[in-house]
Parts: sequence; structure tokens; C-alpha cells
Amino acid sequence: MIFKIKKSAKYYEECMYIESNYYVFKKKPKTKVHSLLNVYFFAFWLILGMMIGCFFVPFLRIISIVFWPLFLVYGYLFFETRYKLKEYLKGTETIVKIDDMGIESTKDNAYSLKLSWDAVEKVIINKNTICFLPNNFAYMAIFCNSEYKDEVLKWLKKTKKIDLLID
Repeated sequence: MIFKIKKSAKYYEECMYIESNYYVFKKKPKTKVHSLLNVYFFAFWLILGMMIGCFFVPFLRIISIVFWPLFLVYGYLFFETRYKLKEYLKGTETIVKIDDMGIESTKDNAYSLKLSWDAVEKVIINKNTICFLPNNFAYMAIFCNSEYKDEVLKWLKKTKKIDLLID
């Protein structure tokens, strides 16, 4: 089966969230997926509010020294994530191919990622993505759009790999 990945901001946000929380999804694959931009934005403003609050309480001023690096880090992460999202949306097409050997994701006919079925630990279906999570940290996760959910489910049932599925 060959799937052409349709570009959308929500799709790429889910991909970035799963990639950045790879260890969490390996331990708890049913973890809820959030927008990475919203997480960084919320943390950025929360830390800024705490820094400002520390200036009004005399004995907490020393604690505000800890919040400055956090404020800068989350600010940087927020803007870097926005930049990456824009770059992903500019990119050309990605094709995901699923066969008896494994899953292969090819971008721009320039490079490809391949994951054999022996290396797949879980197949996680989220709102906008289907994630093929590897069992080894040496491999990268491969994603495709969740609109292909029925085709992927049929294929997993047909090849008796349905036990990998976590919906």
C-alpha cells in the first residue's frame, strides 16, 4: 500500500509532539497528544507570570533567578517549533509505503526511512496521525495521516500484525 501524506499543521504538530515525547509514548502509548506550540506557549507565559510575581514578594526575589533561564529556554523552544512547522509545511510530498518487509517513508525522492516489521513495537492511531513506533531508539518513528486508518487496519489484520495496534 502506498499513501501520499497530506500536509496540515495539526498533522505536523502531532508528529513533533510524539517525536519530542518518544520515551513517554514507548512507556504509555495511550498518552493524549497535545499541540507542542500550545504547551510551550503556556509554559512561557506561566514562567513569565511567576517571575513577575517573585519581584513583588521580597523573599522570593532570589527564586526569580531560576525562572530567567527557564523563560529563555521555553521562549526559544516556542519560536523554534513555529519555525520547524513552517518549514515542514513548505516541503514537498512525502510517500509512505507499507508492505510485507516493513514501512518506508520517502521524502522528495531524495531520502527515505525504512522500518522493518521486526523493529516495530507499536502502531499508535491518534486524531491526525498513525505512528509506527520502533522498539529500538536507534530508529525513527514513521508517520502517516489518520485518514488512511481503515486501509492500515485492514492490512494489519490481513498480515496478522494487529497485536501491534494501540488505538
